[in-house]
Amino acid sequence: MDEERMRELSLPVGLKPFRIRTREAWAAFLEGEGELRALMEEPDREAAGERLVARCGELLAPAFSSPSFELGHNGEKYELILVPEGDRARMFQMAYFRRYAPEELLERWNVQVGRSRSESFSLRMYGQEIALGDVQAWAEKTEDGGLGLSLYCEKLAPLMKENEDQAYSIIYILLDQALGELAAMRYVDYLEVLTAPGEGESMPLDSLAGFVSGEVDPEGWPRANDPELSGQRYTAYEGTPSEEEDFDLRRDVYVGVTCCVPLIKSYYQGDDYYMDRLHQDGVVPGFFYYPLDGVDPKEVLDLREQLEQAIQARCGEGVVTFTGGATGTTLGYLDFIAWDLKVLLDSAVEVFAGAPVAWAAFHSFRFLVNGIGLKAEEQE
Repeated sequence: MDEERMRELSLPVGLKPFRIRTREAWAAFLEGEGELRALMEEPDREAAGERLVARCGELLAPAFSSPSFELGHNGEKYELILVPEGDRARMFQMAYFRRYAPEELLERWNVQVGRSRSESFSLRMYGQEIALGDVQAWAEKTEDGGLGLSLYCEKLAPLMKENEDQAYSIIYILLDQALGELAAMRYVDYLEVLTAPGEGESMPLDSLAGFVSGEVDPEGWPRANDPELSGQRYTAYEGTPSEEEDFDLRRDVYVGVTCCVPLIKSYYQGDDYYMDRLHQDGVVPGFFYYPLDGVDPKEVLDLREQLEQAIQARCGEGVVTFTGGATGTTLGYLDFIAWDLKVLLDSAVEVFAGAPVAWAAFHSFRFLVNGIGLKAEEQE
């Protein structure tokens, strides 16, 4: 990687921030939504469908380089459904976008993130016609308050042998319909599609929502498909700290917590898929890191929380979403998704200047880039 490209990736402040893109996209949508309503009212919906999708994509393009959405009408209002397609990082982006929908628009439109739950649903796909009741589920509550699933469908058994990817695609769609897309993303910690019936008691997939609401999360279930709540489920993780003196960033972590597991996982794997996709839209996931020398171990979490609150207050609304953090043997880490990186970093510089740490830096969730200093250690 050449030096200029490394600088751009290490400090991507040249991107138009998603905060600004969001404002521009909603302005465009508000101006053009009348065209969408007219197309949706045309008698020949099939003929108008292609034009409808293309025009809506154009209106959303200022914010999303590759928007994924569905359009509809619920009898009272028109509907714009932003579809994260199982991508948790994308869900945060879409939830942010939805939050700033103009009030004037909401008089005529419902804007939601994720497909809604359907109590009665059947799917015809890849030559198969399958209803929720055709799938049997063996479910258990996980330690993190989520859901572990083993699913079996007799109709899918032959497809599992011929084309496992297609079988899983069908299962994912059915699961989204059984729970709601965001609830499925929120609760399902692991999923296995069986080639033969499992052992023990099972339930049809259309009963799974009842199991989650009764056994897994009775308090949270009523808002399980609320994008604001879906982003608040945290997962704890542990690591084995490196014993090397010159370790790679985050290799000293022994405990952490996150509400966006894919960003953590892809960072450690050196996979830039999520970063590349989000950078196209001016979204920058990253973390602040700072030394824990001189910090009482009992105050490490308090320090991280104080830094988060101070930075949030300094930069104001709509600039950052904090997603967790981690504690290492040497360094502390505060994770976030930046909707306007420059404003966030300027605010962080001011906060860290008065913080009880010798130095501080920013790093994006790309493994092979450089950190950017925010506070330098004073020379005696």
